[in-house]
Amino acid sequence: MTDLIFERDRVDLTNCDREPIHIPGAILPHGAMLVLESATLRVLQAAGATQALLGQPIDALLDRPVDTLFSEDQILRLRALSNEQDLVKPRHLLDPLMRVLPDRPLDASAHCVDGNLIIEFEAGEPDDPFVADPLAAVQLMVEGFGAAKSLHALCQMATASVRRVAQYDRVMVYRFMADGSGWVIAESRAPDLAPFLDLHYPAADIPQQARALYLKSWLRLITQVDYGPAPLTPTLNPRTGKPLDMSNAILRDVSPIHREYLRNMGIDASMSISIIVGGKLWGLIACHNNSPRRLPRHLRAVCELFGSMFSLQLEAREKSEQFESRLASRKILQELMLNLAGVEDYAYGLTQQTPNLLDYIHGGNIALDGARSGGVAVRVEGKITFLGTTPNRTQITDLTEWLTSYMTETEGTFATDRLSEIYPPAAAFANVASGLLVIAVSRDPSDFILWFRPELVETALWAGDPAKPMTIGPDGDRLSPRKSFEVWKHTVRNRALPWTSAETDSAFDLRVSLLQVVLRRIEAASRERVRAHERDKLLMAELDHRVKNTLANIQALVTLSSRSAESVKGFVEGLDKRIQSMAKAHSLLTQSRWEGVSVENLLREELEAYGQEAGVVAIHGVDAVLTPKSALSLSLALHELATNAGKYGAFSTRDGHVNVAWHLRDDGGLGISWTESGGPLVKPPVRRGFGSNLIERALALETGGGATIRYEPGGIICDIVLPKSSLVELTLAPVTKLLAAHMGSATKAMPEKPRLLVVEDSFLVLLSVEGMCEDLGWHVVGPATRLDEAMELAKAETFDAALLDINLDGEMSWAVADVLKQRGIPFAFSSGYDQSNMLPESLAGSEIIAKPYGIGELANRLRAMMMRQ
Repeated sequence: MTDLIFERDRVDLTNCDREPIHIPGAILPHGAMLVLESATLRVLQAAGATQALLGQPIDALLDRPVDTLFSEDQILRLRALSNEQDLVKPRHLLDPLMRVLPDRPLDASAHCVDGNLIIEFEAGEPDDPFVADPLAAVQLMVEGFGAAKSLHALCQMATASVRRVAQYDRVMVYRFMADGSGWVIAESRAPDLAPFLDLHYPAADIPQQARALYLKSWLRLITQVDYGPAPLTPTLNPRTGKPLDMSNAILRDVSPIHREYLRNMGIDASMSISIIVGGKLWGLIACHNNSPRRLPRHLRAVCELFGSMFSLQLEAREKSEQFESRLASRKILQELMLNLAGVEDYAYGLTQQTPNLLDYIHGGNIALDGARSGGVAVRVEGKITFLGTTPNRTQITDLTEWLTSYMTETEGTFATDRLSEIYPPAAAFANVASGLLVIAVSRDPSDFILWFRPELVETALWAGDPAKPMTIGPDGDRLSPRKSFEVWKHTVRNRALPWTSAETDSAFDLRVSLLQVVLRRIEAASRERVRAHERDKLLMAELDHRVKNTLANIQALVTLSSRSAESVKGFVEGLDKRIQSMAKAHSLLTQSRWEGVSVENLLREELEAYGQEAGVVAIHGVDAVLTPKSALSLSLALHELATNAGKYGAFSTRDGHVNVAWHLRDDGGLGISWTESGGPLVKPPVRRGFGSNLIERALALETGGGATIRYEPGGIICDIVLPKSSLVELTLAPVTKLLAAHMGSATKAMPEKPRLLVVEDSFLVLLSVEGMCEDLGWHVVGPATRLDEAMELAKAETFDAALLDINLDGEMSWAVADVLKQRGIPFAFSSGYDQSNMLPESLAGSEIIAKPYGIGELANRLRAMMMRQ
């Protein structure tokens, strides 16, 4: 696009990017704003309809404290807000918390900036059907999300959900592309409106500073395009002498350029909900109305929450798809390499057998319907083999000659989605190869595998001419937004769908495999391929083990939470929060590549939300990092303590306080103290609930530590001890090969009251098994959570059968099974590993009960096992 430059002001398209929209000096006229000095609550600035909403004109409010405007309780609330250190985003105070005039419902929001407390007011709408139960709106909006089969279907459901609740004429999901332009990928609209679905919008339509504000605030509302802004009085803050930063203000005045843009589109009101994925602006849920629309504040809060939930859903789907794609890629790579073992011409094997190179890395999804295209070529010693749609032989030959010199500084891989910009001859075959992914497959740099992708789309539908997004303003001092939004067919040339990191990683993996396994063609390489396959199998088995163990923990949580729940609602809420707590701990472990998590990070994840409420949290201690197993156990214990404090303890009152301190003990372990004060009077519980049981037993059984809870009148005190082994060491335990067992088939009578040895290092699974035994009238021997305990019980105790977890925190239970086999006692392995191919030869054929298992299934399998010899 050609820059438009003028002699007088050198105005070009970047003027929009430099417009100071965060300091407009005015607000939307339907509301009111007070800028209070945080320390004194003196009114420094005011704007808007203060007379109508607050009963006093601006002049009567300025340079005065708010004592005469608000009640004593309201002033106490404002002082508490002004003292919050991180009140950056607006906190909603819905009617009647800050109501001033008895007959005027009033909604408010508060946030802090530069030592000022900003209070924004709007008329409340108590008659709205969702005002009494806004969560009902959220439930209505997210209903059915789990059933969406594709990203497009999920986005379409989101537009319908937002429109159903917010009642706008049009709701769209607007996705940002790699070049900054926007694409309408989903839409819900009134029947009389022309569709915007599949339209593209230039990047200049949303300037950079506007995108930055979308990252700061989840929601932006424009109630009416045509209005007169209400200026702040005075214009500059008398305390700082600076304009007020309204980046997070709900009533911030709208840029004149943006209002003109909306006016040109025929829109009279709009709302934008940010879609943020991985900390970046993925897109917007854009809502348009052809008449003024003032959305009540409680519904805006619902839409903000929906935006956050929708963003998390998108992020989870994208990560899941990337993970599944990576696993599928590894599986195909293994098959490719195994298929090549008996093929002399590996170019033929990679392109003509199943699977082939296009199964490994395809040509890309280039349309909403997911249609694929693309091709691949293999050049070895001057011979070229084709698959799919590719340039011709001469073009590929010339391209590889250029790559021979161009890729001398690379690591053997190269990728681009705009080949003709760096290799101009590619313009001649851009329709089939605008995108190129290359790996060098030998020490001779002229041997390559090349994947090709065509142009992203041959013709895109744009809302107006993308080459003319702006026009010269009437005074020539700035650019004005374009007026034409008629559908403009614009041909996109020489651009392809970008290669993902998963695809470039897969290409690198293939290159390494080919260099080591195929090209060298020597016996050592062949043996290495077999070893690599075994390592991959072990890696996949370990992954399968971890996933199934996690599922087993969740299954146990469901069972145990239902036992202690007093109602269905309490069960659902308790289970949801416990799973969320586990998810937080898993996220922290993933960030550290499962090497460990610091105590501080665990506490911050669990207690951050409570620190912003009435209770105050204080944490302090040494820089201690826990092993993954200990971190997960401690996270569940902290969650139960925090939940109890929120319901009955320090977090349930305004004056409550929680202090968490931790220190290194003389024995090298870690001591943690949770102390509550300022809450309701504490009485010891009549019965021990699941939460108390989890805190006191989980840490002891899973880590070898312990926990004690004291119910002091002034507040609960919980002392936790973790052994030295719970802290991260410099070395990692080696991975032991997994192997198998065989038992006789003769039958015998079922014992009247069987005694079952339980060897299991997962506390939640252990509780579930204990509950099963209690219900069946069986007796549990042990349980043993570590290998040495299990060996002692296996040698000395009397029991009828045993249930053995294969992996006890890195130690395999083969030795326990050998003892039981010698004693003639039936046993079964409980594991998330892939069945019997992981067992040693001496235990081949042993009974294996795969995790996660149902309690009924477990009981039946154990009964059958005890009746065999």
